[in-house]
Amino acid sequence: MSGRISERMRFGTTANRIAQVRLTADDIQETAISGRRLRNLSTDPVSAVRVLRNRNKLENAQQFKRTIDYAKGYMQKTEDALRGIGDALIRAKELAVQQVNGTWDAQTREIVSAEVRNLGDQVVQLGNSTYGDKYVFGGFRNGTPPIAPDGTFGGDDGLMFLQVDEDSFRPVNVSGREVFDSPPEHEDTKPNLVTTLRGMYLALQNNDVDGIRKAMVRIDEVTNSVIKNTALLGSRQLAVDDVAFRLERSEEMMQSDNNKLEGADPISSAMDLKRAEGAMNFTLKSSSDILAPTLLQFLK
Repeated sequence: MSGRISERMRFGTTANRIAQVRLTADDIQETAISGRRLRNLSTDPVSAVRVLRNRNKLENAQQFKRTIDYAKGYMQKTEDALRGIGDALIRAKELAVQQVNGTWDAQTREIVSAEVRNLGDQVVQLGNSTYGDKYVFGGFRNGTPPIAPDGTFGGDDGLMFLQVDEDSFRPVNVSGREVFDSPPEHEDTKPNLVTTLRGMYLALQNNDVDGIRKAMVRIDEVTNSVIKNTALLGSRQLAVDDVAFRLERSEEMMQSDNNKLEGADPISSAMDLKRAEGAMNFTLKSSSDILAPTLLQFLK
C-alpha cells in the first residue's frame, strides 16, 4: 500500500509540474497576443502603481488643456478688441491731423464728425466684447457690459487667474479701467477714451480748431494705454503658450512611459514563447520517462 501511495504522490507532483509549465506558457502566449505585459497589479506592483499615477496625471493634463484652450480663446478675443480699438484711434488721429489744417472749412469738419461719432460707437461696442458669457474688459464684474453708451466705465480692476498646470495660475485679462477710464489718481492727466472721441466729435461739429488740437493730444495718451495693455496681454499669451508646450511634452513623456511599462516587446515575447514551448516539451518528455515505468509497477 505504501508503494502505491508513493507512486500516487509522484503522479501528483508530475501533474502539478506540467500544470505550472502550461500556466506559464499560457500567460506568455496571452502577453504576446494582447501586446500587454502589465495586465494586472500582481504582475509588477511597482510598475502598476507608476502607471496608475501617470494615468491620474494624464487625466489632470486633459483638464488643464481645456482650461488653456479657454484662456487662449479669452485672450484672443481681448486682443482682437484691443486691435480694433487701436485702429479706431489711429483713424481718429489721422482725421484730427487733417482737420486742424486751415484749408478745411466748417462744412467739411461737420461731415468728418459723423465718421468720428461712428468710431466712438465702434469703440464702445468693442469695449463690450464678450467671450462666452463674460465681458472681457469687465474684470470681476464681467456679467454686465462694462462700457456705458456715454463711455462711463462700470467694471473693476480684477484680474482673472486660471489654473493652467499643477503649480501655477495665470492671468488671462487686462484692466479695462487702464484702457477706457481715468483712474482717480490720474483724473487730471489721463482722459477717458470714449470721452476723448466725443470731445473730438463736438470740436468738429463746432468748427473748433483748438478743440480738435487738444483732442489730438488726448488721443495720443489713450492710444499709449491701449498699446501698453496690448503688449501686456501679449506677454500673458506667451506665458500660457509656454505652459501649453510644457504640458504637451509632459503628456507625451508620461504616455511613452506607460507604453513601456504596459507594453510587451514583440521580439522578447517571441523568444519567451520559444522558451516556453521548449520548457513544455521538455517537461512532457521527462514526465513521460518518469511515469511510464512506474505506471506498470503501480498497476501490479
